[in-house]
Amino acid sequence: MSGKERHFADEPYDAIVIGAGISGIIFLEYAVREGLRCLVLEKQDDVGGLWNWIPEWQDIQNRKEDFAINDTPLEGDRQPDVQNLVRNWVRKSGLEPFIRFRCEVSSVSWSEDRWRVKTNDGEYGSRYLVVASGVQNEPWTPEVARREPDMAEIHSSALQRPEELAGKRITVVGGGASALDMLELAVGNGARDIRWVYRGTRWFFPSSKSKQENPLNNLRRLSLIQTMGKPPEAVSERVQGELDERYKHFHLESIRPAYDVDFRKHQVFPGRPLMIRNLDAISPHRSEVAELHGNEVVLKNGERLETDAILWGTGYRMNLAYLGLPEFRDVRTVKQLYPKLGSLVRSLDYPSLFFVGMWVIESNTSTPFAAAVEARTIVAHIRGRCEIPMTNIPHHINHWNLFKFFARFDHATYPRYWWRVKYAMLALWYLAFRKKLVRV
Repeated sequence: MSGKERHFADEPYDAIVIGAGISGIIFLEYAVREGLRCLVLEKQDDVGGLWNWIPEWQDIQNRKEDFAINDTPLEGDRQPDVQNLVRNWVRKSGLEPFIRFRCEVSSVSWSEDRWRVKTNDGEYGSRYLVVASGVQNEPWTPEVARREPDMAEIHSSALQRPEELAGKRITVVGGGASALDMLELAVGNGARDIRWVYRGTRWFFPSSKSKQENPLNNLRRLSLIQTMGKPPEAVSERVQGELDERYKHFHLESIRPAYDVDFRKHQVFPGRPLMIRNLDAISPHRSEVAELHGNEVVLKNGERLETDAILWGTGYRMNLAYLGLPEFRDVRTVKQLYPKLGSLVRSLDYPSLFFVGMWVIESNTSTPFAAAVEARTIVAHIRGRCEIPMTNIPHHINHWNLFKFFARFDHATYPRYWWRVKYAMLALWYLAFRKKLVRV
């Protein structure tokens, strides 16, 4: 028997987790706490997932108190701080023995009531498989023609030295959060000429305050509204009214999105104050990039923009092709993943396959909070204390309503009726102690 075969035969884990990012580590903590034999496979040489390799200027979009959970605080709001947060979780909870680094998954298969996970380090087996590789595991740029381009091309995930934008002609592409970050950096670092190319824009909450201090970022305020029984339609209507007032106040009507907010489908992210104050210095172009030709960005509407550097603020895609499962080979977005899941987390094709933290990018909550709520119920399912329904939910569920959603069937974690009292008490505590971390 070969070494790899012995590896598989000798280690029938209860669960194998793919990815040691925030969601994977949180799941591991709850699984180990419940006595499950669990192993995390991570292709990088450190924990943190996306936060392990993006630039240091990248930051969170939530308040520090709402991003961290339980007894592990977040010291700052930038990439090194988040990286250290995940490391601290691992250290404080003694999770190091359960993580295998530089172990990249090449394929998975289900046979004989067990998952077989093939990696560069051998083959592993488990009863359950948990995918926590993230919805942002692959930077994405649109396919455009390139004819001897004479400009720098930089994705937002690779802009290591924003100060090098000083004095340059910059073209930012994209209409979401990453594009606004690029515009903010171009303005703040003294770019000479800033062009903004976007097909459409997404809703952001205009404010003169930082992302983390943005009024919409008070998830404790949202939790209180939810405990009052406000349905998603009412929350959406209330937020839409505030957005319309703020867009008018900040003179942003020209970049108002073409759709109204629906909290079950749309994320509303915080605005970037420096970009908002300097909008007059940014030249908007509602179009798409057709090609890069010499030092010009050629748009589909025929415009040609002379450029020293094009900054792709076009975000990320999910790549699940590494699983080798035909049902997930072409999945690149959360909208493509939704129809394949029951109760947001359980595969409809493979009942013992779960996804953690995959939809949170489109929601209005924090990754650690959502991952913790999901992890507790998945662990309860593996332990046989509840059964996660295979009912498909075609939209995400925001923040505090996750408790209500999982409490419908996870009575081990959320006892009948008592959870409703706890739900309200937590929201009031959440508001009263604004600097305290929430315990999930």
